[in-house]
Amino acid sequence: DGLATSGGLGLLPSDKADKADRAERDLLARDILTGEEKQRLFDLADQFDLLLGDPRDEEKFEFWRGYLRDKRDLHRKHPDYLASLDLPRADDLSAALDYLVGLDDLAHQDRANALGEQIPKQPFLVNFLPILDNQTLLLLFARFSGRDPLPQGATLQATASFVERLGLFGSEVDRVLSQGRREPSLGAVELLAFLQRSEFGPEEDLKLFFELLRDGDHGTAGEVVQALDRDTFKRLMEPVPYHLRTLLEPREFLEQLAVTTDAGELEFEQGIATLLAEPSGNFTVDEPFLNEMYQVVATRGGPGAQHVLRVLGQPLFPLEEFIQRQPEAAVALLADNIQQATDLVSGSDPVVSPPARIIYRLIYADPALASRLIQQFEHRGQEELVVESLAYIAYDQDRLTRVPGLLISLEQDGEFLERLLRDQGVDWLGQRLGQAFDLFEARSRAGQVSRDFNSQFRTTLEAATSTLSDDSMVSQLGEIIAKAAAGGDGG
Repeated sequence: DGLATSGGLGLLPSDKADKADRAERDLLARDILTGEEKQRLFDLADQFDLLLGDPRDEEKFEFWRGYLRDKRDLHRKHPDYLASLDLPRADDLSAALDYLVGLDDLAHQDRANALGEQIPKQPFLVNFLPILDNQTLLLLFARFSGRDPLPQGATLQATASFVERLGLFGSEVDRVLSQGRREPSLGAVELLAFLQRSEFGPEEDLKLFFELLRDGDHGTAGEVVQALDRDTFKRLMEPVPYHLRTLLEPREFLEQLAVTTDAGELEFEQGIATLLAEPSGNFTVDEPFLNEMYQVVATRGGPGAQHVLRVLGQPLFPLEEFIQRQPEAAVALLADNIQQATDLVSGSDPVVSPPARIIYRLIYADPALASRLIQQFEHRGQEELVVESLAYIAYDQDRLTRVPGLLISLEQDGEFLERLLRDQGVDWLGQRLGQAFDLFEARSRAGQVSRDFNSQFRTTLEAATSTLSDDSMVSQLGEIIAKAAAGGDGG
């Protein structure tokens, strides 16, 4: 059949080479990652005493918790590495982390009991108490109250202060949950009373309180938070945005912000502004809430929906992602007011999501709208945006070949070019494409883009043109592309 097969896979020689290259790159990446992880463990052993320093009241417990948990997780992945180091602290660190990893499957009380027996024998463990979960910490410190104190350690003072706060908030949390089990609204009243007594702060205390609330009874805690009035909920968005998202489902969360299909226009706009201004800090956590927001925005959109266009124009609104997630709704909204759409696109963040990339997403969603916006840029004298946008498709053919599942369509690219040619004419399109080739030839010479940029650009333009059904259009575009590319070859 003419194919050079290997193991029955029917791979061409170039395919085998590509697979070998990818495997080699993956192996190299894994080696680099492993090296970086081991370096972090080495730094722990090499700098442990310096890192701990002297115990002070202002030490941040959460820093120790995050730092030491990271090292525990790395030790779990590389259990023999610390013990192999010829450093004074390496053996103690390895033994302590070995012991703590071995407690993973125990219940809270059993874990506290085991530590209570082991710490007097292995006092170095006291430095690692921040690793423990809140419930185990409470039980462990209760075990040592009224008897011999815990051995001293550099993190003990910060840990003891944290456990004291746990104890103080524990009774408050219990009251909220107890009332919430009777009726969520009663729990909300109790929660609001606590927030008012604490004057909604300090932030670290609120984070701890909501963590305890969630861990105490996740279902009841969520119902209580959902029963809060919207003003209180919005006030909590600044100090505890992550915790609120872990308590509510996306739809429930957005209801508290008035991001719903039936909310008033002003409160809807304000709710989205609050949502975007106070992310959780973790994209994986935020993503389902953003997707729900996109769905609500799409549902509210339509002819004359000016308030939705205003939402799209909010400085933090992720317009590019909205186009990708809700292409039909995005196109309908932008096409309804082309002048306002041009303002939105041309004013998009030049770093996070530059105008040319917005046009690129729109080419895939609706080439006709992308063409209209390009022509609006032209009419406004924004030639640089026109040229940058035309060049943005440069690697489409290459990327589509490498990863067929990408949101790329040479057919859409071709329709985009055809519409520009029909609306703006041969001379205009030839001139702008020529400027694009010239611009990126200069950038290539300056080392700002890859040396193959223009060759890839031409390949994509020709591949996109070949998808068109109108032979005369294919011929015209072919001539335009050849002439424009010749000017950008540096000759």
